[in-house]
Amino acid sequence: MAHEITSNDHLVLAGKAAWHGFGTVVEDAPTTYEALKLARMEWNVLETNYLKGYAPTMTADNEYRTDKWKFTVREDTQEILGCVTSGFQPVQNSELANFCSELSMDSVVRVESAGSLFGGRRVWFLLKADTFNVGQTNGPTHDPITPYILVANGHDGSLSFTGMTTSVRVVCNNTLSWALRGKGKVFSYKHTANIMSRIDEARKSMHNALKGLDNFKDACHHLRRRTMTRAEVQAFFLDVYSHVVDPIVKTTREERMNNPFSRKEETDRRYVNAMENLENICRNFDDEYQVAGDTYWNAFNATSRWLQDRNRKVGDHHTYNVVMGTAAENTSKAFKMALAAAGT
Repeated sequence: MAHEITSNDHLVLAGKAAWHGFGTVVEDAPTTYEALKLARMEWNVLETNYLKGYAPTMTADNEYRTDKWKFTVREDTQEILGCVTSGFQPVQNSELANFCSELSMDSVVRVESAGSLFGGRRVWFLLKADTFNVGQTNGPTHDPITPYILVANGHDGSLSFTGMTTSVRVVCNNTLSWALRGKGKVFSYKHTANIMSRIDEARKSMHNALKGLDNFKDACHHLRRRTMTRAEVQAFFLDVYSHVVDPIVKTTREERMNNPFSRKEETDRRYVNAMENLENICRNFDDEYQVAGDTYWNAFNATSRWLQDRNRKVGDHHTYNVVMGTAAENTSKAFKMALAAAGT
């Protein structure tokens, strides 16, 4: 399925159901340990370098043993999750829950959702902080932002033990990391033998990121206060497009004379593409004018909405892209460019 939830996966969500209709919905935010149980993630990951009659192509007498690699196996279903190096050290789901529990006790975050994907190969906890408002508390410019922390882990060697910051603008469902000095990834540790000794280090890194939430709020309010002309709006869009998507090539007369066809065609193609996309971004800006006005905040969100809709993939593929993938990285770049353009 597009959302990559198999029959052996489950999830828990606080408040409302997900688009795909799967999972257990609870009215109030659960504790991390309650979420672990409700998401049916109380299983452990086993390790073995020996298989006998395991795979569909193996008979009961077939054996396989290796010293260089080992297999991670889901305890409750006995499904092979991955083939990893002999030095791979799993982080159990209960350890992930304990990590998130300590974050919840020491800060204002609480569980928004938790679950597994790909048959348990990837697991996550999404923690929610208090929503703040960039516009009016009530009225036409009501513009709430909800910060989140994503803690994810892979059992098949495809994903490190990872912690990220993100936020969702409720009006348009745009996402943005609130780690202003990075790309949103607060920590990422490979599953080596010493990974458990780095849990405290990861916890400190996440606490430091939480302290930066106030700076993120100030930055959003600053963009909301700074107004801009229509010419500045278009200049900002083109600047982001040129730096993040595709450089708009400018050629000299001499360059065109030396290569009169291919160079000009390439220049024209890029310029036409940029103008077509500029029209779409301007439409986003106008759509939200009543909420965000002629501000850098509106210009940024019009751009990020377009960035996150580019090459849209359905379901969790799209969610991964806007939270952890290329769209997330490009949105962070656009945010920093908006802050630079807005000045002090």
